[in-house]
Amino acid sequence: MNKNNIWSKSFELNVNNTPEQIWQVFVDTANWKQWNPGVKSIKIEGPFVSGTWFSMELPDGEIVRSQLVDVAEEIHFIDETLIGETRVRVEHRIEVVNPGQSKFIYAIHTQGPDAQAFGEGISSDFPDVMAGLAKYLADKMV
Repeated sequence: MNKNNIWSKSFELNVNNTPEQIWQVFVDTANWKQWNPGVKSIKIEGPFVSGTWFSMELPDGEIVRSQLVDVAEEIHFIDETLIGETRVRVEHRIEVVNPGQSKFIYAIHTQGPDAQAFGEGISSDFPDVMAGLAKYLADKMV
């Protein structure tokens, strides 16, 4: 297979929250497991800024090590993971729709010999993760 295979997909969801409210949930990595069913635990190795590494334990016990490669407060963060020879980048973007309403976008970009397989597998739960995030935000605002 070609090492330069590229695959990407994005998902969007509107929520009744401000970018600041969403961002506070994003940077609170210790509680990702509360809204993301794909995270059993997470260990971040420094502040939530570009260059910081973190390790996520998946529900099956597998540990995935990733790096925050681009962090722009209340706008987006992009993490990158290398799985074999396949690079996986996930962007978590926040856009204002109206006052008090935002849209979050999860966009995945994979490149490498298994780009499509990894991309489809990793992003298959993104709609559930985003729904969990929306519910968590709604519950926090009550």
